[in-house]
Amino acid sequence: MVSVEAFAPLYSDYLPALLTPVHGLFCPIGVLDVYGAIRLSVAVNWIASDTKGKPRASALQELFGIMVVLYGGETFIGCCTGQPPSWLINPSLGLVFGAIHLLLTRTPLHGLLPTKPSFGTELALAVPDAIGRTLLLTRFSVVPLLHPTSPKTLPATPSTLLLVPFIMAVPFAAVVFSGTQLFSPAITLQTPNELRPWGWTALDAWIPFVLPSLFLSLIAPVKGWPFSLGTDYSEDAAIVVCAALNIVFFVSRAYYNHAPKAAKSPKAKKVKKQ
Repeated sequence: MVSVEAFAPLYSDYLPALLTPVHGLFCPIGVLDVYGAIRLSVAVNWIASDTKGKPRASALQELFGIMVVLYGGETFIGCCTGQPPSWLINPSLGLVFGAIHLLLTRTPLHGLLPTKPSFGTELALAVPDAIGRTLLLTRFSVVPLLHPTSPKTLPATPSTLLLVPFIMAVPFAAVVFSGTQLFSPAITLQTPNELRPWGWTALDAWIPFVLPSLFLSLIAPVKGWPFSLGTDYSEDAAIVVCAALNIVFFVSRAYYNHAPKAAKSPKAKKVKKQ
């Protein structure tokens, strides 16, 4: 039987290459971040293009929304710990995200973007989306708590190990996309989708609790997490397991939301009408 640890190199061997800057000057972020920037820009464009006859939101408004999604969670946590957010020290990531969005939406390249989500597009992008979300909820949020490099890092406790990835992934994106309609022509305040009845059932609302819990339970015992599945996996292997599970979740969501629905038969319609 193949050990799960045999799949750990899928993470340790390939992730560094994905995070290595594409170009030291013109694109100082990795391929994974470039994909994330394109993906976010496409999603923003879908919303911003649905203007219902009104002028589209300004480029500055859209860029501001993207920066809130990108840095909101990190900035909030930085305020709690007294650590300056990364965009104050090195804004390269935000600048590239902004440049990519302007390039895709304010140049002739805009015509190449899909006008709305489709089953084929969402299904194809479900795998890289799931991998990126897994890394955010484990490698970039939980692991720094387990291996602090600054005395100002939050202590590893069950609450911080769950709330930090949640804060990084959910509340600011929820406020921007549905709580304020920040990418629409007119900003309006309303209840974010995640806080509406049954909003908690959305994948984006509960996955930030499930994946970190699974990741920590797979590598336990670790400081701050008393629960263990008895597997004693390495962090690399646990991230691979979480990514595999998350791919299933994201592919299932793409199928549920965008798969072509079977047309009702004329007989069924007639019975319903009667």
